[in-house]
Amino acid sequence: MHEMQVRYRAQIEEITDACVRLGELGYVASHGGNLSYRVDENAILITPTKVSKRKVSFDDIVIIDLNGKVLFAAKNRKPTGESPFHLRILKKRPDVNAVIHAHPPILTGFSIGNPEALTRPYLPEPIFEVGPVLPVEYAEPLSEELALAFERVLDKGDAFLMKNHGFLMCGREGVARTQEMVEMMENTAYSLFVAISTGEAREISEKDLEDLDRTVKTRELKFPGAPGVVKGLKEMY
Repeated sequence: MHEMQVRYRAQIEEITDACVRLGELGYVASHGGNLSYRVDENAILITPTKVSKRKVSFDDIVIIDLNGKVLFAAKNRKPTGESPFHLRILKKRPDVNAVIHAHPPILTGFSIGNPEALTRPYLPEPIFEVGPVLPVEYAEPLSEELALAFERVLDKGDAFLMKNHGFLMCGREGVARTQEMVEMMENTAYSLFVAISTGEAREISEKDLEDLDRTVKTRELKFPGAPGVVKGLKEMY
């Protein structure tokens, strides 16, 4: 085992487990999706290109620096082609240490049909744990245009719905926790889909949102987005 694999063994196992979990859930298919994990000031674990997430193993994970230079790669693996996209996010958001881009079917359906739907407050846990899912204008994957589209909203939230593309989640507590937030938001999207299908999606009241805002502040939880940008839930919804 390489010395860098030894140093980051626990985190490599964590990102590997997250890949397999996302594949088993059907949130990524074939070679789709990509994950990154900042494990040191200038060391990023990132998924390889052209490997099914369900089949990703310990030795498949590539280690790069913040400029994209490969620090270690076993089995001649190359980092995902969307590495520059991940690195731009990690550079712009130093508070973030994990980024997951996936294609959960319900969320991705909303990205095609109604990208604005999940910007509204429906359920308490997603409100104070994730915040609104902000829409990002469509741009060609891997393009400079997509990176610029993200930069317009990146400071304002942690969850993003790329129109006609998929979902992206930023996390501050590692890849495992970020992957759990992806699951939470896919479940939320499914609940919203059922509500719309059966009649009406009712938002929580303004007073209830104020109560949740007070809970976040009392428990000293972090608001979504870059530190200091969002100061209350009401301004987000």
